[in-house]
Amino acid sequence: MTSSNTTDSAVIRPRRHLPMAWLAVFAVAIVCLLIVVAWLLVTLQVSAIVMAIPALVPLAIVVSIIVWLDRWEPEPRILMALALFYGAGASILGTLVTGNFMLTVAARYLRTVGEVNTYAVVVQAPVIEELIKGVGILVILALARREFNGPVDGFIYGALIGAGFAFTENIVYFASAGDTGVSLVWVLVVRCILAPFAHVLFSGLIGIGVGWATRRTGIGRIVLGFLAGLLAAILTHAFWNGGSVLVLPMLGINPNNPVGWIAFYVLTQVPLFAACTWLVLRLIDDDRAATRHRLREYTEAGWFTASELRMLTDLDNRAKALAWARKRGARAHRAMTGFIRDATRLAYAREHASIDKKDPDRRIAERALLDEVLARRRELQEATE
Repeated sequence: MTSSNTTDSAVIRPRRHLPMAWLAVFAVAIVCLLIVVAWLLVTLQVSAIVMAIPALVPLAIVVSIIVWLDRWEPEPRILMALALFYGAGASILGTLVTGNFMLTVAARYLRTVGEVNTYAVVVQAPVIEELIKGVGILVILALARREFNGPVDGFIYGALIGAGFAFTENIVYFASAGDTGVSLVWVLVVRCILAPFAHVLFSGLIGIGVGWATRRTGIGRIVLGFLAGLLAAILTHAFWNGGSVLVLPMLGINPNNPVGWIAFYVLTQVPLFAACTWLVLRLIDDDRAATRHRLREYTEAGWFTASELRMLTDLDNRAKALAWARKRGARAHRAMTGFIRDATRLAYAREHASIDKKDPDRRIAERALLDEVLARRRELQEATE
């Protein structure tokens, strides 16, 4: 590769135009969300508005953590919003339609109300909910393949879909528990304190599977990754739901006994969540290592200095560089932010180019990102002279 003479404006400004396909799907997601909002208002009336307030608490916590996890190579905000809105709207809508249909069919073959309830909790909910949420991950992959750079990105999108789904579901649970009393307090404790990450984990597993496949070639790997992630999500979801319905009665514990349920949660769900947290953090470390490896190749070719490589591949050094640039004005801080972001995206583009050799535009995209990095560097130099 050779250095580009393209001007800053010619390189940077075109990226600010969002693809029409993104905007169109985003608009559809908004429409689905509005339909769900209307359904909540008709079904729950004032309770839907009142219970949306406590439902915002776990949503805010979960989204904050997801954004924190996404700080190494942040995803486009519109795609993150799309994932959240899809989870809160389209996935709920799809679950209502298909779930009720499955329940109606199953009721013809199940003998008692108890069997129907068990089927709904252990089979129908995990299968339908995870499948519908998983479709949202595939939609984002189809929309923005180049923004889907591996398991961490998949987890981010899946987790946001799960967070959106849980938000709407929480409104229903809170409103159904009643306005006051022990039942409402118990539901609030479970949904807001003990298990705010449940749906995040379930759909995040699907995202990890799909993200794994994006680092391989062939549509078959995408299908395999999706099915593997979906199976993991369904089994985890079923295990979560089935704890109170199946496991506790087998141990002679009333599933309505809060003490028994908390004991089951501590002994089974906490280790599971801890293992998944470890997995995500390990995947983030792998992403950092891959970024370091690819940018080192550019450094050896003379595109980056050794000090730039150290800054770009360490979060603490990035923070120091951003603080240094902030002291030199808004333009310098903006340029430094863009330099870090585009250099990281460049590393991912090079990783993609090395894997998906059937992509005819892989080197063009890599070259365009390199030009953007050089333009950001020039802008930074001008701002700090």
